[in-house]
Amino acid sequence: MSDLVQNLRTFVQVAERRNFSTVAAQSHASHTTIARRIDQLEAHFGARLLLRSTRRIALTRDGERLLDHARAVIEEIDHAEADLGAAARARGVVRVGVTTALGLHYAERIVALNARHPELRIEFAIADWQDSLDEAGLDLAVRVGDPVPEAAHASPLGRIARVLVAAPTYLAARGAPATPAGLLAHACIAYGYGPARATWDIAGESWRVGGPFRANSSEAVYRAVASGLGIGLLPQIQVSGDIARGTLRPVLCGYDIAPLTLSVAHRYAPLRMPVRVRAVLDFLTAQFPHAPNPD
Repeated sequence: MSDLVQNLRTFVQVAERRNFSTVAAQSHASHTTIARRIDQLEAHFGARLLLRSTRRIALTRDGERLLDHARAVIEEIDHAEADLGAAARARGVVRVGVTTALGLHYAERIVALNARHPELRIEFAIADWQDSLDEAGLDLAVRVGDPVPEAAHASPLGRIARVLVAAPTYLAARGAPATPAGLLAHACIAYGYGPARATWDIAGESWRVGGPFRANSSEAVYRAVASGLGIGLLPQIQVSGDIARGTLRPVLCGYDIAPLTLSVAHRYAPLRMPVRVRAVLDFLTAQFPHAPNPD
């Protein structure tokens, strides 16, 4: 029975991702193992479930019929696991999509989760953009702002303060802006990518800023700012140590900057969340950096 459930899980993953290699990598299994599980499932039901070629994978009509049943079976098994969670152990793989700054924050604290649940294996997909839960094969995904429509459920995390900072070398050469409007005369190192200029929301107004460099990675922005290239708007948790050491200095401290509001997107109803996923969600919530605004 356990092999059948595992094969059904693999079938659902292949049906959703339409790629054996992706499923194999996410499952820490070989391409041959994934193919064998599908072969076993087809033999069990006596029906061809997938049309496979070198270019694409498609569901047969029987495969489409089985997909709904397989999802229902897996959901009920996950429900039973969650319902018996007091006796069940958190084990297996949990994949989490997380932003750069938060991913580094949590990685420094993951030892506590490992000590409590040694049979868990956690995988972080660290990126500042937001992939689909299905496309990325994620169990949980930290989202900035409102959860994306494809997420059936979301659990709030909290808010993270942001701060404008610059290196002392930059401020010595260019001075510090006295008002938000003064940013327009400075090199602003912004997060983003594409033709549209970046906007920073400060004191209730949106300011279109520009500079010699920007990136779709907060870590790249941080390093450019730390090198003295310009002023950056970054999560406080990413720069608090630099501010304390004096290697970065806050800019426009007296002006309100909208914080980042974060949540965790997932596909599980509260009573149907697997034990392994619940353990990681509880960790993300308990270790969220509820930091005060900088002085």
